[in-house]
Formats: sequence, C-alpha cells, structure tokens
Amino acid sequence: MANNRKNSRQSQPIDRYNYVDRDIYSSSGGRRPTGNRYRRKKKSAGKRVAVVLVSLVLVLAAAVGVYATVMLNRVNRTPGIEEDLSKYTEQPSAAPTWDVINDNKVTNILLIGTDKGDDGLSSRSDTTMLVSIDNRTKSLRLVSFLRDMYLEIPTLEGKHKFNAAYANGGAALTMQTLENNFRIQIDKYVEIDFENFEQVIDKMGGIDIDMSAKSAAYENEVMGSNLHEGVNHLDGRLALYYARIRDIDSDFGRTGRQRQVILAMLERFKGLNPIEMNNIAYDYLPHVTTNLSNSEILYLISLMGQIPDYEQQTMHIPNDNTFEDRRIDGAGQVLYMEDLTENCTLLRNFLYPTENSASGQ
Repeated sequence: MANNRKNSRQSQPIDRYNYVDRDIYSSSGGRRPTGNRYRRKKKSAGKRVAVVLVSLVLVLAAAVGVYATVMLNRVNRTPGIEEDLSKYTEQPSAAPTWDVINDNKVTNILLIGTDKGDDGLSSRSDTTMLVSIDNRTKSLRLVSFLRDMYLEIPTLEGKHKFNAAYANGGAALTMQTLENNFRIQIDKYVEIDFENFEQVIDKMGGIDIDMSAKSAAYENEVMGSNLHEGVNHLDGRLALYYARIRDIDSDFGRTGRQRQVILAMLERFKGLNPIEMNNIAYDYLPHVTTNLSNSEILYLISLMGQIPDYEQQTMHIPNDNTFEDRRIDGAGQVLYMEDLTENCTLLRNFLYPTENSASGQ
C-alpha cells in the first residue's frame, strides 16, 4: 500500500503554475529564513535617511526664510497709506465717470524717482512712471506721466501741475491723483532715491545705451565724456545724467530717456549671477520705500528671471497731439489737456488691450 501511494504521488503531474512545496525545509532540519531582521534593518535605515533629508530641507527653508526676512526688513515701509488713498478719492470734473479699471492678471506699480530739492534737504518727485506687468500677455509696459500736465489734485483748489501732488501729499496723493483722473487702479508704489541710482548701475558694471548724436554731443560737452552716436557703455554717473537731460529737446524726451535707462538696467540685471543680484539688492534696499507687502515683493522677485524677456512697450501721458503748451497765471508753462477723456481712453487701451477699456465696464 505504501508503495502504491508513493507511486501514485510520483505519477501525478505537477502544476508548474500553482505548485508550492511548503515542506522543502522539513527533511533537512534547516530553519526557513524569514528575512524580517533584514527588512527591519532596511526600514530603520530608510527612516533615518528620510528624517535627515526632511531635517535638511526644514533647516534650508528656515535659513531662506530668515535671509528673506533680513532682506525685506531693509526696505522702508509707509504704514497707513491705504487710509490716505481713501481720503483722496474723488471724481474730478474733467475726468470721465467710468469705473476704475483693474485686472488681477495685471500688476500696476507706480515708480517714483526722487532727488533733493533746491534746499538740499527736502525731496521732490523727478520721475513718475507706471510699471505695468501683464502676466496674461507676458508684456511689460512703462508709462511716463509728465510733471507739467495740468490736473485736478485732491485737497488743492482748482488745477495744478502734476508734480504738486507729491509736494503736498507724497506717494499717496500722487497715486490717487492719477487714479482719479485716468480711471486706472494704482494703489502700489515704489519710491527710489535717484542719488543712489549711480551706485546701482556701477555695481551692475554699467549699462548699454543707444544715444543720438545730439545727446552724445551734449553730454560730452557738459560731462567731459567721449560718447558717440549709437550704443555706448555708460557708468552710473553718465547714465544718470543721460536720464536727466532736458535741454536738448523737452520733458517728453527726458522721460523717454528715463524709460530707456530702466529697460537697460533690467537687461543688464538679467545677465548677473545670483550673488551679484543679492549684493545689489542688499546695498540698495535701504534707499527704497514702498507699500508692497512682503508676499508681493517675493512674488515680484520670483518674476525677475522672466520679466526681462517680456515684450516691452512704452508710452507717455499726455500722449502726442492730445495737449497744448499753455501759460497759466500762477502755474507757469503747463501741458494743457482740453479733452482728458482722450488720454484716459489711450492709457486704458494701452494697459488693458483685452478689456473694454473705453467704458466703465
């Protein structure tokens, strides 16, 4: 019988796909290796590596956070400016009664360049330029507002030259004067001291500027330089003077040169390495005043690698053929806009080309 059972087992076919011999170690007296000890060791080592990596990431994040805080704390802030903006909100009689236009894909920041007044102590606004970043169309638009344009300014009776807004209410009154008259949202600003611009350009290693024969000859005469028509590499001193030249043409030409210098700086900044960028930011941030929040500043910093590659467009207000030079008693020579609505329409269409800008919608 035993032989029959043995022969029966040997004669049965083996299922190669489902066969499991659970007794392969029973006859040898060996112990089946479970491998648990090895798996536990491997899991323990894996956990330790994961903990170390997470710790390193957290330490690095903390270091970056501390560093960012240190950098951001070097910027001057203007607390309470939002209350001032609401205080200055009004509807000028010459402006259209459209709603103020805004778009969450478009970031408008008013750049105010200041220098010392005639007394050498007070500050005055030398440049007012809107920097508009359109993340929908990947465009960078710069708009210069001429300081002699004649506008209604909140808290001041009647019309005045635009630069009176900064003299009487600083950045808040300047922003709200533009928003009131041109019906575009401007509630963020960056104020920079032009006296320190020279050092920034020098730290960048200078900038390349395409100059006309007239501007090159004029700067050579005044500054003792050796510039020529075409592209010149300017250090901070020569670049700053170039941005301020007014005698060879007009304030329109001067603001055009300012936009040219800003764009050249952006182009140069793009070519710097991170350490050079950091050194410039660290040295210059104490000369910057803004109402941008830390998160807004960090967001703009995150765009710095992209913005120089955005399509660049420029404009000035008042626009060509929309004003006349006029002498006004008590104000002097001004840029008088007979039809403010025309400039409102041009500006809104420039900043928001995809919107129905020439209406309150």
